[in-house]
Formats: sequence, structure tokens, C-alpha cells
Amino acid sequence: MNATTFAEARAALMTAPEVTAADLREPLAASDWPEPQPLRRELPAPDPFPIDALGPLLSPTAREILASVQCPEAMAGSSLLAAAALAVQPFADVIVDGRTSPLSLDFVTVAESGERKSSVDRLVCKPHREWQRMQRTKHDGAITSFSIEYDAWKKARTDAMARAKGMDAITHALKELGAAPEKPIDPFLYTEEPTYEGLVKLLGAERPSLGLFSDEGGRFLGGYAMSSENAIKTASGLSKLWDGDPITRTRAGDGTSVLYGRRLSLHLMIQPTIAPLLYSNHALVGQGILSRMLPVYPTSTIGGRPYRSGDVTEAPAYQRYAQRLTGILDTDLPIREGTRNTLDPRLFTLDPEAKREYIGFHDHIERMCAGGRELESVRGFAAKAPEHALRIAGVLELVGDLNAPVISLANMAAGIELAQFYIGEALRLKDVAEADPDLTLAERVLAWARASATDGRFATTTLYQRGPRGVRDKAGAERVLKILAGHGWVRRLNEGSVVDGKPRRNAWAIRP
Repeated sequence: MNATTFAEARAALMTAPEVTAADLREPLAASDWPEPQPLRRELPAPDPFPIDALGPLLSPTAREILASVQCPEAMAGSSLLAAAALAVQPFADVIVDGRTSPLSLDFVTVAESGERKSSVDRLVCKPHREWQRMQRTKHDGAITSFSIEYDAWKKARTDAMARAKGMDAITHALKELGAAPEKPIDPFLYTEEPTYEGLVKLLGAERPSLGLFSDEGGRFLGGYAMSSENAIKTASGLSKLWDGDPITRTRAGDGTSVLYGRRLSLHLMIQPTIAPLLYSNHALVGQGILSRMLPVYPTSTIGGRPYRSGDVTEAPAYQRYAQRLTGILDTDLPIREGTRNTLDPRLFTLDPEAKREYIGFHDHIERMCAGGRELESVRGFAAKAPEHALRIAGVLELVGDLNAPVISLANMAAGIELAQFYIGEALRLKDVAEADPDLTLAERVLAWARASATDGRFATTTLYQRGPRGVRDKAGAERVLKILAGHGWVRRLNEGSVVDGKPRRNAWAIRP
């Protein structure tokens, strides 16, 4: 867009001439339309993703995936880091000068439909899903045995209470019988679209280390958990999980309980039209969840991906990756003594050279966050960049050696290099957060129209009834439709044009 700012572009459009008679002709082919203008200015190109910083296990795996799937490098790199974090996060926390950080990592990947998000997700998470499938088969057998044992215990309890006479005798009989058999913990590893309450319930009753991973992250962001009524609660809860804080639950009938030792890593893959729902949400920005999420918005590879033969799962580096991740997942979780599913991760720290590197990076970032400096506009994210670097370094260390006593200088340097890349992405994505609200709404309306319109047409009344919030009244709809028309994405149809089987007074065609 040639306008200097979004505000100037919007002002120019809102004062554009009214649609003329020539504009009312029936749109035919794409050649019948003017050249469309983007609804937001194009982002600058990203820096190259530092593939080598992923280390001796993840880096060659990433290269094999890239050669086969031909996806953006940053998508493969972030996906592998997220998958590695999910595997190692139960086993250790990193501590520096008394400050403890879990090894959980949260990621957001912004990519167009067709960018092979699902293909990458299936590959990097294949070891996890196969492990879960095998464990669920064992779990089904364990549940059958548990049901038999529980029924037997329940019958024995009833008989013991019937035979005993008096409180003391009943108490003695129940002590002799012992506690009820415990239901086996479900080896549930993944969830895609939970409510916050459902997520807490899973962490409380089942496996205490989970991943919230979705290659269609818009379903989560547009679902109940992130609705206007629940978004702050969900974001606050996810932030506490990232921090490693205890989770407090208060439920009617059950009272209040506190869950310690729970871990969650997150990777949401979303389309660009969904990104403003996240990055333009001032409440979420203020709450702090976005500063905990490592973002990427890579340049598309669509149009330059010739077919390539071969099964990447048979490639040497991928097989080493799958075997290593499966071995980590097979390792018994460190459970606190006297509890059933409370994690007790060990603490490990930095070797002296790695600590000096970490301190230097911390102080450098702090200076860059000052007023007028390079990172002032993303200081919320940048302030957490040293911790992001520390967590990434810890993940890289443990994925190589689950019993590593310290984080090495090499992995701390790799964590810093990757954190610097994500700072660059945060700087690029701030333009998404600064987008004019009407232009953001216009993007949502265009996405809605493309998904909902019949034969590329829709009636204004249908937009009122079923469109996104913000256009369900005449003033809002007309304002946004004028923006879309001015950018060349929609055109008004002749009065009486048939849409959805009815002649319409006000209807629109979408650019083919």
C-alpha cells in the first residue's frame, strides 16, 4: 500500500467517490476487476531461521523435513522445538541465582492455507502420537483390570461394614481393607481445542505434562476458551502454566484445590487472517500471554515446491529423532513422593561460561528495551527473551542428554541465537498488532465471505445476520464493504441480482 499509514489509507478510502453506474455491471472474470490492494501493508522479509542452532539432533532432522515437505524453515524449526519441549519438560527446570524456569515453550506460527502446516505437524509429532497410541492400548487393559479390582474392593467394603458392629469395629475393618484401587492415569499427551477448565481437569486427574498443539489454531482462538467472556481467564491460566506456578481450582461441590508440578507446552498454527484476533487484542497484549509465545510468520514457499519422491520417515536423521523422542517419552516421569501425578523435576543450571553468556545477553536486551531504543516497541516480549533463550537452551541440552547436569556454553549460545530470531519476528508482527481496526475487520469479513458466499456472491442482509461481530448493523457493514470495494476485493451487484435463489436489492460479488 502506497499510503504512509493505515490511518491515511483508511481516511482516503472513506472519502472515495461513491460507486458509479459503471461499477454496477455484473463482474465476470478476474480480468474484469481492478488490481486489488492489500488490506494491510506487506511485512518486511524475515531473517533466515538459524537451522544450525537447533543442535546435532534437531538440525539434521529439520533439513530432511525441509527437503521433503518444502515448508518454510521457521515452521519446521519451531515445530521441532515445540515437540522437543513437550518431551523433556517434565524432567527438569533450569535455575539461575535462585530463579527457576520450566522448560515449557509456547509457539505461534502464522502461515497461509496450503503452507503444509499439517504435514509438518504430523512429522514432528509422529513419535509422540505413536507413543500415545501404544500407551492407550496398554491403558485399556489396565482399566479392565482396575474395574474388576474396584468392584471386588467395593463388595468387600460393603461386607466388612455389614459384619462390623459399632464405630470402632467399622473403622478397624475399613483400615484393614485399605484404600480403594487407584484408577490408572490416562497417558493423554495432546489436546487441540480445550476449555481452560477442561485443561485443568486433565492436568489434575491425568498425566501432569501436556501439549496444546493444533495445526488449525483458529479453532482454539475462535472457540469457547478464547471467547470475549473467557479470553482473559484462559490467557491468564496459560501464562501461569508457562511460569510453572501452581494452579488453583475452585469448583462447586468440590471446594478449592491447588495443583503443583504441572507442565504445558503450546504450538498454535494459524492463518494470517486469524493473526489479528490474537495480536490486535489489547486485552491479551496487556495480560502478557503474547510475550510468552515465540512467533513466526515465514515467507511462503507456495509456488516453488516441485514434487519430490521419498519417505522422510525413513531418512537417517528423522529416524534418530523419532527413536530419541520415543526413548524420552518412555522414561518414567519424576513424580513427587506421596503423590499420584505431581511432577518433581530436578533442577539444573548453567556452566560458568554459559552463565556469562546468558548474563551478557540479558544486559544487552535490557539496554535495547530503553525508551527510544530498538526494542522499545516490543519490550514486553523482549524483556522475556533472556528467559526464552534459557528455556530453549535447556530443551536442547536435555533432548541430547536427559541427565545433563548443566547447560553448556554451546547450547546457551544456540538458545540466544534462536531467541534473537524470535525477537526479530516479534518486531515484524507488531505491524499486525498496529493494524487499523476497520482494516482488520475488513479482513475478517473477506474471509467470512469467501467461506460462506454462494457462487462468489452474498447479500448484505446475510452479512448482517451471519457475518463477524462489528458488521451486524447497517453502519458497520457499509463502512467495511466500502473499504473492501475500495481495495478491489468486492463489487456491488446490480439491484435485483439473484443471490441464494432470491433477487436482492443489495448484494456483492467477491473477486475471483
